[in-house]
Amino acid sequence: MATRLDPAERREQIIAATLRLVARDGFARVTLRDVAAEVGVVHGLIRHYFATREQLVAAAFDAAVLAEAAEDEELATRLEPIPALADWLSTTPRDHYFVWIDAWSEAPRNPELHASLTRHHRESDARLAGIIRRIVAAGDGTSSDPEADARTLTALIDGLAVQHHALGLIDEAEADRIAFRTAEARLGLEAGVLVRSRATPDRSRWAVTH
Repeated sequence: MATRLDPAERREQIIAATLRLVARDGFARVTLRDVAAEVGVVHGLIRHYFATREQLVAAAFDAAVLAEAAEDEELATRLEPIPALADWLSTTPRDHYFVWIDAWSEAPRNPELHASLTRHHRESDARLAGIIRRIVAAGDGTSSDPEADARTLTALIDGLAVQHHALGLIDEAEADRIAFRTAEARLGLEAGVLVRSRATPDRSRWAVTH
């Protein structure tokens, strides 16, 4: 018999179980019955919280990204702008990008997940644009359009993540080198300043390990 939890705790438990399954099997293979088995409850209880599989995986992705975004925002605010940019552009853990890569693949068939991805990409770009504005305000670089620069750098690091994590075409050092040099050139930063300013935070915090 399942342990009785209040609704908020049960919902969190279901989302955490979903993320574990996503990390192991991918979005496309996760079913409500699989999640019920992972939690140790009957199938109908999952449907009480999430009417469809699509709603559940979108909610799980939302929860993971929001938790990570809050930590990223706290770190970016605490660091000076150049180290904050270096941290933002640095290669992130494999589990993190496997969830994102799989979400990109699933999104065309899942409107809820597509909406979640679109929203998080826009919010992420806005946070990066904020870092770029801080760099410009400090007199350390230039940008006539921080939003466009943020979109360009996001597209670059996402592409590098696919080449590194999914395909193994480049290693972490090369991925970081390409991202840093491109950002330095685009934003008029001193060559090599990003690698010298790189912070060393704990980057093993992707929520699928809950």
